[in-house]
Amino acid sequence: MQPTANDITFNLFGFPTRIQPFFWLIAVLITALNAGPIDNMPVWILCVLFGMVGVLLSILVHELGHAFSFRYLFNVPCDIVLHGFGGAAVPQQHYQRRYGFHGTVMNCFLSFSGPLAGFVLALVLFAVLLMLQFPPMSESPFHFFLWFTMIISIIWGIFNLLPIYPMDGGHIAREAFLFFFPRRGVEYSLIFSMGCAVVLAVVGFVFLKAPLIALFLGFFAYQNYQELAFRGFR
Repeated sequence: MQPTANDITFNLFGFPTRIQPFFWLIAVLITALNAGPIDNMPVWILCVLFGMVGVLLSILVHELGHAFSFRYLFNVPCDIVLHGFGGAAVPQQHYQRRYGFHGTVMNCFLSFSGPLAGFVLALVLFAVLLMLQFPPMSESPFHFFLWFTMIISIIWGIFNLLPIYPMDGGHIAREAFLFFFPRRGVEYSLIFSMGCAVVLAVVGFVFLKAPLIALFLGFFAYQNYQELAFRGFR
């Protein structure tokens, strides 16, 4: 996630924020695949553009959830980086994870705060859709923006809560294992994460017919295996 000359940089609520070019490619691909048939090209293009803004908003809100937790729970400043695989709230300095029951709760909330922020955004957008009373088949680009951003926020939050490292759910699972097994918690969490990733990759490929999701989860399984080997666990 090294900075490039083509990054878009700005400051958001005091957090230095950077958007890498690859993020826009993924955003347009995700939106174009969900914008429906091209019956009316100008409207379809507007829907794609509005949808890209929705992807940006959803992931920014997610990372802001983490960033505010870093700021107010751990007193650590951080940067926000949006990249091709989503986003990250990156601490500007080393911070000490908390210990004990209270510390474990704080560590878990740090990871949960991103999906939580996305769920709150989805709830707000759902309320707006109800108030505006759009017809179900409305072709309005603004209606698509509200609907698509709501769905993306929910799906992104749920996916991130899968107990697979390095996603948010994987961090939460690791904290739980470390609380109950302080000496071998990391090892157990990696084995658990790797097992979950393999099982869900098979489910995605065989039952959901979603090879890209299966590939993504398989990559996470391989990452966990590499970390197990790197740490020398037997």
